[in-house]
Amino acid sequence: MDLLNHIISNIPLISVSVVMFYLAIRNIRVRRNESIYFILFTSIVLILSLVVEAEKHGTNHNDIVLATVFSSFGYILRPVLLFLFVFLANLETKHSQKFYLLWGIPLVVNFFIYMIPLFISVPWMNKLVFYYEQGSEGVLVFHRGSFLNFTSHFISAGYIGLLIYLTTIKFHSKHRRDAIIMFICAGIIVGTVTAETLTSRSDLLDGTCAICALVNYIFIVTVSSAKDSLTQLYDRRTYEEDTSKYRELINGVIQIDMNGLKYINDNFGHDAGDVALITLARVFLESIERSSMCIYRLSGDEFVILMFNGKKEKLEETVSLIKERINKTNYRAAIGSYFIDKNSTATFEEALRVSEELMYVDKATYYQSAGIDRRKI
Repeated sequence: MDLLNHIISNIPLISVSVVMFYLAIRNIRVRRNESIYFILFTSIVLILSLVVEAEKHGTNHNDIVLATVFSSFGYILRPVLLFLFVFLANLETKHSQKFYLLWGIPLVVNFFIYMIPLFISVPWMNKLVFYYEQGSEGVLVFHRGSFLNFTSHFISAGYIGLLIYLTTIKFHSKHRRDAIIMFICAGIIVGTVTAETLTSRSDLLDGTCAICALVNYIFIVTVSSAKDSLTQLYDRRTYEEDTSKYRELINGVIQIDMNGLKYINDNFGHDAGDVALITLARVFLESIERSSMCIYRLSGDEFVILMFNGKKEKLEETVSLIKERINKTNYRAAIGSYFIDKNSTATFEEALRVSEELMYVDKATYYQSAGIDRRKI
């Protein structure tokens, strides 16, 4: 394989990859997980481009072993690339580890199926999935052995379907701006996979995924600028924008105010207060359903959770979960919530007022039961 020619023919892909590496490394301190995943994704993109070139080299030089080995690697890596893209596109969405482990099983199946063609010397195996043979003009000809050769295509289609499904969930919640970006990316990827299938080309998907991943990463970084730097929750400006733009979708409000932050700051320092706020923010993020809820830090110790087209049971479950998890920390907070029933005439402003009143009742109850005079802390 001529490395120089490979570099020249893949300048767009390499350029995109360099930009992704730069952005990921530059932001690794503040967005460690996302950056690591994007570095891994970009590395696989570049490896896949080399695999494609090596496959072509084997085909052009009548090397059946080389062509077969790298064709197998190509079939193995393409679904991995799409799986990682689905994962990267939903980093902001809360899914269990079991969810992704379950969707990772097809990758294992795909790996073993495309290892079969490597047994070139075993007659009943070497033509089961795909194989190469010398054509009439002295060049290698690719043949599909059986339906097993479409395993990679089916698994890739499954991941594209998963991407569209998760994107649709975002679209029906408040996250429509996220969804529009992902719908566009999903459409482009579907078109690319279709083009590869119809034309038997294998050099389109890696570049397309790299570009879509870069767009998504830039979008994630852009969205992060709308977050509070301490807690990584959405800030007041974003809250005001969302309550203006998505007001008709809001049907649940949870207001939270930390108890005793001033006491912690005065007696243990503001660093201790920051630790308290970060701890509570983590509790909130781990408790909410991110597909239908967003949480905002409005000021020092004031937080609001908005639910978009959610269910009353989920709102009540979230409040209970937050209370339970806060009680396991060294901190306390007052909570008030309100659900706007679809048959109710209640407005968003009324939901805010009632939830705030309930929050202050909860706060007063806490200080009274603890025998603490709020005026002295």
